[in-house]
Amino acid sequence: MAEAHISLPRAAAEGLRVACPDTLAGLVAEVAGILADPAVAEEEIARALARGLFAVAGRVRLPWLAAEARLPFGPGQGDAALPADLQHGPTDAFLLPGRCRVRVLPDLATLRRSVRYGARGRIRVAAAGAGRLFVRPVPVTAVEVVLSYHRLPDTLVAPSDRPACLPPHLAGPLLVSFACRECFERLEEGAGGKKIQTTAYGVRFDAALAELLALCRPSVFQDEPVDLPVVGESSYAFGEDWP
Repeated sequence: MAEAHISLPRAAAEGLRVACPDTLAGLVAEVAGILADPAVAEEEIARALARGLFAVAGRVRLPWLAAEARLPFGPGQGDAALPADLQHGPTDAFLLPGRCRVRVLPDLATLRRSVRYGARGRIRVAAAGAGRLFVRPVPVTAVEVVLSYHRLPDTLVAPSDRPACLPPHLAGPLLVSFACRECFERLEEGAGGKKIQTTAYGVRFDAALAELLALCRPSVFQDEPVDLPVVGESSYAFGEDWP
């Protein structure tokens, strides 16, 4: 019995066979198939996908990117460098030892109004600015501030890399539509102002982004964070001086 053989272009066949849809290789292959233009290199598509990932993470506080960092403060130290991978936040903070809550203020102006300059004691409030976390009062002993924030996503570099910070059912629609919009915008330059494909994939990206926003939006909002109880006696425990 004769066997039937199907001949496929090697690069495309390998990409579709070994890559899951949510790997970088699979996403590049999907975008390349949509563009159907050999003038667009795979490297250009990969860069567009990476920009899409950072654009999405910049628009939405993804719970999969929630992180914590410990910032040490020495006696008399009023500020410390924020984590290098911080994108959103800080969202919450507490003091060690004692696990006392540190109130995160929206800006440095509010911080300056809250506690007088030069005050020393237990850290009560903090605010971010110029890549640093400023605290008041400044501590009199060495302490640590544990900071909660949302970090930058991992860059897509290797063919097997996955956008793990995105829900599986939205990773493809978000990144593919973003990359297609960017690539078609260049390809449709000079088309008499009619960027049909650019507009179409822009609409798809906005729809997927709206779905992601609805998914990540908390169902219950809490205006004030809850203070963590302190076990045992501690000089850092909440007292009558808590503002």
